[in-house]
Amino acid sequence: MLDTFTIKSKAVITLDANSGSSVVPIFQYSPFTKAGYRTINEYFEINNLKAVAFIYNTDAVPFPVFELEDTESKQLLTAINLEWKSERIQMDVVLTTNSGTNWHRIAAYSLLNASPYPYREYSLGDHTLGDNAMLGIQMRSVGYGLLQNGNLGSDRVTVFADLVRVVTVERIADTAQRVTNNITTTPSIIVNSNVNRKVLSFFNSSNQNVYIDNVSTVSTTSHMLELEPKEYYEVPEPMYTGSYYAVVASGSTSIEIREAV
Repeated sequence: MLDTFTIKSKAVITLDANSGSSVVPIFQYSPFTKAGYRTINEYFEINNLKAVAFIYNTDAVPFPVFELEDTESKQLLTAINLEWKSERIQMDVVLTTNSGTNWHRIAAYSLLNASPYPYREYSLGDHTLGDNAMLGIQMRSVGYGLLQNGNLGSDRVTVFADLVRVVTVERIADTAQRVTNNITTTPSIIVNSNVNRKVLSFFNSSNQNVYIDNVSTVSTTSHMLELEPKEYYEVPEPMYTGSYYAVVASGSTSIEIREAV
């Protein structure tokens, strides 16, 4: 039986002068594990990705000045030039699909000294990573260096996001055992209760019809299951972990029962 569930958490990283131009993944991936389960698939989504930049060691960027007769297009061009032609550090959002062997730039942002304001905040969007991708942040020098420590302060960028992890698992059995039994005309227990049960199967290896139920009043006329000779039955999910009882119409016999936990 497959189960799918969602795990939500926060991811946060900080880049500083020690980060250099290395790619820093948004989070450290560890495969999902749970005792008694096998992971079938897991994928990630990064939502509300944001960055807060504290830049002190480049020249402060002045506020744009517009003339009254400036058109909207000219004002926009002035703002773009201020953003991308001022003294700055470039922050790239990069993506890999091969465990970091190759990183591909998918977005770039200009980090400016916003003095007299202490920081600038950037919205970096939402990203669906699937089951084979990772997102990272990389600083790039565009002629003015990288994040650095200086007399005015230590440059740093903190990046944070909502991390969504969707996991699909399958319940598995670690050990199995043969359950000995003796079935007569008197209803009797053939499988004891077991809260750790993951798999339970019955194979009628006898030459008689066997009547099985999970109540002790099982009979040839009132039963949950009738197993004819050479017939097989496996208990479906959700797994019943209580006891099973059985009876035959005459004589006595036994069947093959396997229980896995």
